Amino acid sequence: MSRSFASRTISKSRIALAAASALTAMVMAPAQAANWSDTSVGMRYVSDQSEPGVTDSVSKNVMTFTHVSGDNLGSNFFTIDLLKSSSVDPSNKGPAGAQEWYGFYKRSFSLSALTGNKGGYGIAKDLSLIARFDAGTKNTTFAPAPRKVRLGLSAAMPVTAGFWDVGVEVMKESNHNGIVGKDVSFSSAPVFTTAWAVAAGPGTFTGFLDIVGAKGKDGFGDETKTETLGRALYMFDIGGAKSGFKAGGGVEYWNNKFGCNNAKSFVKNSCTATTPVLLVEYHM
Repeated sequence: MSRSFASRTISKSRIALAAASALTAMVMAPAQAANWSDTSVGMRYVSDQSEPGVTDSVSKNVMTFTHVSGDNLGSNFFTIDLLKSSSVDPSNKGPAGAQEWYGFYKRSFSLSALTGNKGGYGIAKDLSLIARFDAGTKNTTFAPAPRKVRLGLSAAMPVTAGFWDVGVEVMKESNHNGIVGKDVSFSSAPVFTTAWAVAAGPGTFTGFLDIVGAKGKDGFGDETKTETLGRALYMFDIGGAKSGFKAGGGVEYWNNKFGCNNAKSFVKNSCTATTPVLLVEYHM
């Protein structure tokens, strides 16, 4: 059996296993009847994102689908992005821009719901146990195929309108490096994460921040660095709150992308970027 055929076989098996795991979690967790839900589709544009070892400035069009719901035990969150790069980030088929998808499913279990405690936990309104599963792939020569499991604890902070969650997690990741032709199993890494959507003036201030600690050596044998990804947006209701349409913009910051050491990248600053973001959404 050739190495390329074996790699494709392993990759397909891992994709099938990850899909089956995510589907099982989604089927089992929503056994509780949903008390509320929100489903949206959107289009995002970033003008100056980076790609490690490739470029420090690539534009991307991103289609996104998101579903969130809550039940008597906690909440479900699923999102998937379909991304199309400009030609400076080429696919493995030629000069056209690469295509990729990336998504995750997150299940939270409320400690207040599980224990019956209605008095909060210190300054937090509630604490939740978190289980998150990420997967993705991209049609480049590198051929990444990230698979991640994140487990942790999240605190719901007191805000008058909207939400603000702060959490700590541990992450285990596996991936593929097509340049050297092997799969990589990274060391477990700590994660600090926060996400928010709060009313502010005529719109909503929303976003997230993930800080992922070093996760050992990558496929090239280089030590990974702490990765920081943050996005902050200000969104407006278009046509009134009941129309379902939202539009806005903001900024995205990504440093040491995927754990790449930006200080040692052979393409200058290809592991870090700050880019404007434009976003439109329709909530069904």
